[in-house]
Amino acid sequence: MNEQRLIRKYVNRRLYDTTQSRYVNLQDVRDLITKGAQVKVVEQATGLDITTPVLLQIIAEGQRGGTPLLSADFLAGMIRLGTNDRDPELAGRLDRALKSALAAPGR
Repeated sequence: MNEQRLIRKYVNRRLYDTTQSRYVNLQDVRDLITKGAQVKVVEQATGLDITTPVLLQIIAEGQRGGTPLLSADFLAGMIRLGTNDRDPELAGRLDRALKSALAAPGR
């Protein structure tokens, strides 16, 4: 399941999966991603790509229960990185580190 799913976010904050022709919630989007789908979320009214903020919202909601995936120190560090002049290679290194972790034995 590697196809890209287009999700439209309406002014009323509802999400609509254009592939399945149905409204979905954040858990549904999380499930799609867990199963390997690529998602793109756009605002219906403007066409603006809001995928990153929606994915961040999914991560934030996942942090509420149990043991958090991301520590407060890690998140504070990410905020600090965003306010400094960033290393142009940083995004690529973080992406490679994540891919390496996902490919690790036992995953």
